Amino acid sequence: MEKKAYTDAELALRSRKGDQAAFQELVSRYREKLSLYLRHLTLGRDESEDLVQDVFMKAYRALGSFDGRRRFSPWIYRIAHNEAINYLKRKSRRRVVSWEDISDSQDELEAAQIADTPEELWANEEDRERVRHALSELSEPYREVLILRYYLDKSYTEMSEILGKPENTIASTLSRAKKKLAQRLDRRKKPR
Repeated sequence: MEKKAYTDAELALRSRKGDQAAFQELVSRYREKLSLYLRHLTLGRDESEDLVQDVFMKAYRALGSFDGRRRFSPWIYRIAHNEAINYLKRKSRRRVVSWEDISDSQDELEAAQIADTPEELWANEEDRERVRHALSELSEPYREVLILRYYLDKSYTEMSEILGKPENTIASTLSRAKKKLAQRLDRRKKPR
């Protein structure tokens, strides 16, 4: 007998009725994605792992408010977004991004893009490092839209739902974020 593949929304509704296996499946589907998202927002591996746990606890307790006619992904990312913002407010200071934290998470996403020659590998790593550092220098709203769009491949509609802002605001913020990132990258151009 084949196991039925449930949608995220179906799993959320089953979880709401007490199906622990359904909630574990949601955790399995979203743990790594949320960890990566929170790592970029909070600028730390340890903090992101703690926040992921908090996100799932809050999501579980809030399942009663989940509208099964809507998509689950923006709902849980919204919870993660709020947790990250609250965490940053509590810390009320910015930390410098650890190269190890960013490298590890970005390298996971770029594992398929390894260069053929040592020279290409060196050049690509330098480029990735420049982008990571420039991204870490951006303010949180700019960094956030860039992460959602380019690291997590979220649509404008999903970004709007996650951030609780209109799509046109998301589009203009993303446009400004790309310009600011490009300016920082221009300042960091490697000599040829």
